[in-house]
Order: sequence, then structure tokens, then C-alpha cells
Amino acid sequence: MISLRARLAELALPLLGIKRFFSQLDRMDERLAKMRQAKSPRPAAKWQKRFRIEEDTSRSYPLVTLTPLGGAKPHAPHLLYFHGGGYVMDIAALHWEAIASLCDRLGASASVPIYPLAPEVTVTTTLPAMRALYDELAGELGAENIAVGGDSAGGGMALALVQDLKRDGRPLPGSLVLFSPWLDATASGEGMDAIEPRDKMLAPSGLEACGVRYAGGLPLDDPRLSPLFGDLSGLPPVAVFAGTSDILVSDARRLREKLGSLGEPPAVYREAERMQHVWMLLPIPEGRAALDETAAFLRHVHVKDAL
Repeated sequence: MISLRARLAELALPLLGIKRFFSQLDRMDERLAKMRQAKSPRPAAKWQKRFRIEEDTSRSYPLVTLTPLGGAKPHAPHLLYFHGGGYVMDIAALHWEAIASLCDRLGASASVPIYPLAPEVTVTTTLPAMRALYDELAGELGAENIAVGGDSAGGGMALALVQDLKRDGRPLPGSLVLFSPWLDATASGEGMDAIEPRDKMLAPSGLEACGVRYAGGLPLDDPRLSPLFGDLSGLPPVAVFAGTSDILVSDARRLREKLGSLGEPPAVYREAERMQHVWMLLPIPEGRAALDETAAFLRHVHVKDAL
């Protein structure tokens, strides 16, 4: 049985208008233009009591870094986190709460790129920029000390980045965390249409439309957009979280099946009954439990590797 707060969140989600955004394709560009006028949020003031929060604008995008005021704990990973939003929407306050809460649990630092959005900037520019950032962090901290993570589209970006590194024979991060990952830009996974009436946030047609805007003319099954169709062998330890009321559970299930067929199943696979898209970020007991489990996974991987 899900918590009362989760049931209330389920009732409240339609009021946010996210489902309308992904369902009313004729108004998507109009709504994106309006979103661009809003100020990009940053971590709430309360986190300044626990972290040094810095913003570097020397790149083509802002990079926000969170560092515990007393310094990161020994062996705590450095989190490189890519936010979701269909590649077209900015980071949200909920992202910052989850990122800061996860770092607080671990005593860890984090780098959060406010990457350029589609359709203004597409995958052939964005993914190399994120690769350059990873290479910079890996050179400074050691690849094995980095945890790459992301939610929704950010989860797809995280997996695509790891595949890019593997293809070039570069050192991989120590771990990979995927929250409700969007791994197939074609939005054609089996079972999506049956789940869609229960999904309070997403619609397959809207996902595909966002994929087209991010693709910049590439086929939607290109692994840079749809890492589910790329090389999945030899990944670092991976944790996957999904919900049964999220159409993207289809992507998570296919990833689990493909990794299992390679003899490399996810180290953690958590599919929560009746949970909505990115429930791990929501202020509900189930979301807090997911962050607890993520922190335990990261401690196990990174502390073990450091010994």
C-alpha cells in the first residue's frame, strides 16, 4: 500500500500542467517559449547552511557545485547529476532538493550542469559538452570516484555519456544511478499505451516530440538519444528506480532485461507499485526511501572500491 502523502501527490500532479504539456503537442512550442522567460531555480537557502554552493559561468552553460561545508567525507563519491525535463525544460526545485538531500546523506559533493536546452541546442552539441565536463572531473578526482546520475531525460543522458566513454576506451565512472530513465526517444516501448491513463505526467506522443527537438535531425533510435539501443555491456554498477504508474517503466524493464541477458543485471533494480514518474524526487516517504537506498548503493560501491 502506498503512503497517504503519495496518494495526495498523485492527486496533485495533474494540477502542475505537466501532463498537458506532454499531451497537447500543438501548444508545446508556445509553452516552451513561456518557460524560457522564467528564472532558473537554484538550491533553497536552507542548503547554504550545509553546503558551499558555487556557480561557474565560464562555460557555455552554468555549472553549479555543492560541497559540504566541512569538506566531503573520505571515499564519498562526487555526484555528476543530469536533471530531467525531456531535454527541453530547465532544472526544477525538486531536483535541487533531491540532489542536496542525497549529498547530505553521503557527505558528498556534486556537480550539476544547467545544460543548454532543446530545440535551441541539440544532442550533437550537448552530449560532447557533458563529456568534456566529465573528462575534466575525472582528471581532477579520478573516474572511479565519480557517480553519474540523472532522472528521466537526464538518466538517458547519463547512460549515453557512459556509452560514449566506453566506445572511446576512456575510464568509466564508479557507479551509475538512473531515476525513471528515458532511454528510448522513439517512445515506443511495449505497454506504454496501457500505462498512460494512470500516468499523471507523461504521454508517449509528447516524449517523442521532445525527442525530435533534441535530435536535431538524427534518427530517434540513435544511441546518443536512445541509449537503450546502444552497447550495454561492461557498464559500471548501476541502480535503476522506476514506478508502475510511469510509462517510462517500459524503458527500465527493457534495460533490466538487456543487462540480464548480458549476465550483468543492475546492482539495484527497484520498481515501486503505483509510483509516478520521478517519484524518487517527491517529498513522500517512498521518495525518501529511494534516496536512502541510493545512498546505501553508492556507499557500498565507492567505499568497497576504495579499500
